[in-house]
Amino acid sequence: MRNIVRLPEPQILVNKKAEWLTNFLSSGKSRPDSSKYAHDTIKSDLNSMSFHKCFYCESKLKNEPKEVDHHIEVSVDKNLSFEWENLYLSCSNCNRKIPHDVIPTNEVLDPCIHDDSFIQEHLRFNKELVEPNNNSYLGLKTIKKYRLDTELLDHKRLKQLSLFQDVLLKIKNQQVLENRQNFTFEEKSIVDSFKRIDNPYSLMFIVLFKKLGL
Repeated sequence: MRNIVRLPEPQILVNKKAEWLTNFLSSGKSRPDSSKYAHDTIKSDLNSMSFHKCFYCESKLKNEPKEVDHHIEVSVDKNLSFEWENLYLSCSNCNRKIPHDVIPTNEVLDPCIHDDSFIQEHLRFNKELVEPNNNSYLGLKTIKKYRLDTELLDHKRLKQLSLFQDVLLKIKNQQVLENRQNFTFEEKSIVDSFKRIDNPYSLMFIVLFKKLGL
């Protein structure tokens, strides 16, 4: 999870959300129309905000199923069904989150509110495994609510770690051939790209790099 800066409200929401909400509330339905709150324009802006990653787990969603999540669930407050600040981009894993009545959103980390430093105070990684930092209650609840510790996510993070290890090994071999210890500018840029915010699981690499002194 990384901090996400929200873009201005899409014009379609500015123009249509009041009408959509009125129609939804009068319909008697339990769920709003996903073709509206997950309109292509809205989804596109959410994609841009998160660099095409899930807001919660940082999985890349290009060519992957992506869902528009109501951060505060419709079952809790229907009036937030079309509110821009309540729409988050999620992978299918994280969108199967623990319900609000079990773990409310005010007991977990929020990528649109909390900055990176605060998030790192509460989440850490042991290789590919996400853990609460310093036994953080907030970190533990966040992992549990969004199912950040599933085998699927462990596998995806491990795959990215393996890619990083391959890159690092290639660089180290080149250093041995050239009888040097320091990274070239290009090598440092390649290594640093793993913790760049547009890449998957960048928080994991920020934590790893601190451990390795990179």
